[in-house]
Amino acid sequence: MKIDSSIISMTSQQSVYREYSKRETLRVWTAPGQPNLAKQGSSLQPVAANYTLELSPEALEALQQNSEEIEIDIEAELPEKDKQRIMVLQKMLSLLTGKEFKFVLPKKIRINPNSATLKLGVRQISGNGPQRLGWGLEYTRYESYRESERLSFNASGIIKTADGREIVFTTELNMSRQFVQENNIAIRAGDAPLTDPLIINYKGAAAELTTTKFSFDLDTDGLMDQISFVKGGSGFLALDRNGDGVINNGSELFGPKTGNGFAELGQYDVDGNGWIDESDPIYQQLCIWTKDAEGKDCLLALGQVGVGAIYLGHLAAGFSYKDEDNQLLGVARKAGIFVRENGTVGTVQQVDLAI
Repeated sequence: MKIDSSIISMTSQQSVYREYSKRETLRVWTAPGQPNLAKQGSSLQPVAANYTLELSPEALEALQQNSEEIEIDIEAELPEKDKQRIMVLQKMLSLLTGKEFKFVLPKKIRINPNSATLKLGVRQISGNGPQRLGWGLEYTRYESYRESERLSFNASGIIKTADGREIVFTTELNMSRQFVQENNIAIRAGDAPLTDPLIINYKGAAAELTTTKFSFDLDTDGLMDQISFVKGGSGFLALDRNGDGVINNGSELFGPKTGNGFAELGQYDVDGNGWIDESDPIYQQLCIWTKDAEGKDCLLALGQVGVGAIYLGHLAAGFSYKDEDNQLLGVARKAGIFVRENGTVGTVQQVDLAI
């Protein structure tokens, strides 16, 4: 081929995007009446530990194809810099709380195909059963790096050859790549934060949480927390202890104080029938804390919304509430039932609200 003449137009566009983000949080809390951790040094109390990881039915089925126990060495999977960070955190928490900390990293995971759990090969600390220490802490670190690149090349034109041919063409080249790396570290010690009140779904089948945050001292530490509220049709079971017509903090809900709202409510079951009903004096004092369309607080009596009796039995029923950006709003922990005056049955949930 011999080119006689040509008119060529070419364009190229490249874009590169890089983003690095890092987020660290450290929370230390104490139960009401406990001494200030930062001013008191003492050794940790022995606590019984139990480490399990639930497997999905599909994962269990895959594992059961092997008849022998599988042992995985995970120590090599933890980068050296993460080990150093954990050691620094260990020293930092000791200085902050005045208590001695030692994080034990599991070296082995043993998988029994005939079991639905993974057992972590770490030494358990002996004790006289689970105890509450009256303090707790949570450290989280999240790092992410995102990189993407795009290339767009376009060419068009007219080519005339010596033998009289005319070639009209358009062609393009597109290339792209994307890289995402994330690193999460979460360390918890002591007691978990107790922020899981009972919710009565007096109209709806299940509780829904708002993405809008409201100021409320849920953990009764004197500081306002930013929490999601329940949407219409559900409300927090409450006891206006001081009779001021306002739910002032988490002490007037069921759950934030001990982490078990059903057990707290069960203390008022005077006749021991497993229900909170009109035979129990507290029935007339209980209310459902809701908000109207304008965000104003409303306290509804149980009888006002037709709740006749609340069953104290419950089961574990976990579910994560997240917003459109996949940020955690809360986690449902347990579920039970209540019966309405008209004979229909509704649900009660214990939801751990993110604060």
